[in-house]
Amino acid sequence: MARIMDRVMVERWLSDEIVQKVPQGGPGDIRLGSQCIVNPGEMAVFVRSGESLGTFNSGTHTLTTANLPWLDSLVKGVFGGKNIFTADVFFVKTTDITMKWGTANPIIVEHPNRSPGASAMVGNGTYVLKVKDPWRFLTAMDAFRDSVRTPQLKERLDPMLGVMMQDKMSELALAKQLGPAQLQSLSKDLNDLLIGLLQAEFDAIGMALVDFNIRIALHPNSLEVVTKMGYGTSYVQMQQADAIRAAGDQPGGGEGLAGIGMGMMGMGAMQQQQMLQQQQMMQQQQMQQQQAQQPAQQSGASSGSSGSEMPDVMTPEQAATILQVTVDDVIAAIEAGDLKARKIGPAYRISKANMEAFLSG
Repeated sequence: MARIMDRVMVERWLSDEIVQKVPQGGPGDIRLGSQCIVNPGEMAVFVRSGESLGTFNSGTHTLTTANLPWLDSLVKGVFGGKNIFTADVFFVKTTDITMKWGTANPIIVEHPNRSPGASAMVGNGTYVLKVKDPWRFLTAMDAFRDSVRTPQLKERLDPMLGVMMQDKMSELALAKQLGPAQLQSLSKDLNDLLIGLLQAEFDAIGMALVDFNIRIALHPNSLEVVTKMGYGTSYVQMQQADAIRAAGDQPGGGEGLAGIGMGMMGMGAMQQQQMLQQQQMMQQQQMQQQQAQQPAQQSGASSGSSGSEMPDVMTPEQAATILQVTVDDVIAAIEAGDLKARKIGPAYRISKANMEAFLSG
């Protein structure tokens, strides 16, 4: 039998507790005229049969039919005029809650207007939020429990935040014409932008986003991740090319390539085989040219190469020496589409004409 309460309040909070039900273990019979004490940083929601009877801000509230008209019909209708009523009371903290967050899986940010069409991003950091609409929060977070603590809230919020950020970052990339390199450099300003964009999402769960400090970076294997998901060169095409390359590396590779080509003609593998063979020939020619030009390139690099001393074809390392930047900067410019290059196997090769076009802006 539920005890009859003459005072409704939270006696003690656990350090990481966000929601506490009074009384715990079942509904409570509350005496008419008793007090509901809501301390600063709390709000109290009276619930009966899955519906909200009312929400109380901080302060001391006397539960009478004079100041709470809904009590009159509840007491008369359910208890035949007796001076008690039954309800669940959920106290919800409204103070700031700091949450840690990190990507369990890469966030896929789509930028169809910039190659390769998407980027895989990773991030970690903290964000601060608080409850501003207790009833909406209790409903959205399924928090009608005796107690809800921060780890339980984190389990529900982490995947939600990942989806929110993926959607909003894709919107930003499309609106601002951002590619992989630009997304990487935007990380410092991204937090302020995301606070505004994500607030509407947090409104829907009855919360306010107070602060956001998430560090976002490009996944080290971003191109591979998004390629396998079908952006740029599709995963099926990549598998076919890998199979042809592997067959070509085996003894009797020509026969293996022919067998694969005949087996995959329906999917256009013969064209891929021819393309791969052309790329292999080009790579051999370029390596020969590089070996012949290496002394001149080294001399040019040590004396500050000019446009006329560039090799006809160069590696990212050679381009970095000419541009006086890091190799990572050159790769970022290539992946952003600013510096044109041809990818042969896992390596990039840059023509002199493309380098001159990049330098001229």
